[in-house]
Amino acid sequence: MPSMVNGFAVLAFFSLLLTSVWQPVWSQTWGSAGPGADPRKGTAMRWLQQGMRLHQGGDVTSAVENYRKALSMDPRNKFAHYYLGLAYEQTGNLKGAHMELKTALNNDYNMIEARNELGIVFKKMDDIEGAQREFMECIKIKPGYPFPYYHLGKILEAKGDLQHAIDSYETACRIKPDYFEAQRDLGLAIFERAKTGQGSTMEEALEKLQTAARLVPDNPMIHYHIAEIYCADGKLDEAESEFRKTLMLEPRHAAAHWELARLRYFRGDLDRPITECNEVLKIQPTYTDSKEYPKVDPVLIKITIAACLEWKGKLIQAVDAWKEVAQMVTRNELAIAKVNQLETILRADAKKKKSKKVKPLTYDPEEIDALVQKGIGQYEDGDLEGAKASFQRAMELNPQSFEATQNLGAVQEAQGDLNSALATYQKAMAINPKFDGAYYNLAYVLEKLNLPGDAGLMYQKFHEVTPTGRYPYDPKHIVALQQDDARRRAQEELVRKRGY
Repeated sequence: MPSMVNGFAVLAFFSLLLTSVWQPVWSQTWGSAGPGADPRKGTAMRWLQQGMRLHQGGDVTSAVENYRKALSMDPRNKFAHYYLGLAYEQTGNLKGAHMELKTALNNDYNMIEARNELGIVFKKMDDIEGAQREFMECIKIKPGYPFPYYHLGKILEAKGDLQHAIDSYETACRIKPDYFEAQRDLGLAIFERAKTGQGSTMEEALEKLQTAARLVPDNPMIHYHIAEIYCADGKLDEAESEFRKTLMLEPRHAAAHWELARLRYFRGDLDRPITECNEVLKIQPTYTDSKEYPKVDPVLIKITIAACLEWKGKLIQAVDAWKEVAQMVTRNELAIAKVNQLETILRADAKKKKSKKVKPLTYDPEEIDALVQKGIGQYEDGDLEGAKASFQRAMELNPQSFEATQNLGAVQEAQGDLNSALATYQKAMAINPKFDGAYYNLAYVLEKLNLPGDAGLMYQKFHEVTPTGRYPYDPKHIVALQQDDARRRAQEELVRKRGY
């Protein structure tokens, strides 16, 4: 909430005036407390000071009473009108805030804090033109004041004028380098411009967001945004690290759980997405709304869980999940068709078992699951050798265990043994050749191995088989990889022909 942040920033500033800076400013505004001073103004000063202390402490109702008392003693006190306006704005009384801020400006046209806050109030009242007018007037009165540049940038961005919004954010950051909101929104605006191919780069966007993260390192949303950029730039390891930082700071960040689930799915992982999706379902939408976090569609969560269960071969649980999806949507034909398809497979499997045409299992599926889950826990705790042993044991019991094989590849990759990881991932793909995430994961590792041509072909294969859409790369990335590879091969051929 930038307006509230700005308001409290001003509160913090004026709290300093209560100490060393306050006395000269107060003397200039109300006059000295010596002989001949208006005692009513001295009383107003005390009520205002008390109101500010209460306001800073979060007791807005009592602060309002004190501001009103100050105004009863000194009706032309611009500071009392200003702070009363802030308090009204904070409690949602926008008309009252508008009136008090206007009164403060009637007493001092150039009171920049009041004019900036009036612009914020206009914006909250959906009077965008009025807000823009006030911010422009702020800039005219005091070009070195950073806050109106930021709020003007927000208006310009909402109007679709991305370039001028970026210019405005940059000015705010230049004036106040530690302006967290401006650095954050500058990075996000540059990110938006880079995504739409308007000239900026992901690296520029990332630099600004990382600056914001250094300013407020415990802000979960900034790490979430950084992770988004890493995803868009194809740096999934870095993205996963940032999503996990988000969740360390805010375990109930539903969108981070969801994006981590998606990322893990496209890394060929079927187990962790289910865990992350179940975490999303535990989080109340009202909590997400109260924090103004991105919302997550619960239907997509259930579909992801159903898909992962199906790929894992847990068809009974997958049927139950698809039935829940069918109950959640109006147009449920596809979900019902999926339920019918899986139930047909289950009935066919049951008939085979009755006819004894299916060979009895030589392993306990529950033991395999337990070993896989143990290995995942060890991996998450950083015990890579322990995780490797658990996955290898599961593979000894059941060489066709996709989860064990895929997770073993993940351990080898984490240990830096990319060639072994590639071979293990290929084994996993052979076990579960229809799983789209396996193709994406293999492409990602091929790119790590500096094999862009092969990676491009595998990404292309992923896009051909995936039912879930493109994420995070679009086809342009595939083309770029293949073009880079073609240029490299052409250059090598030219060097071979020339002999130098």
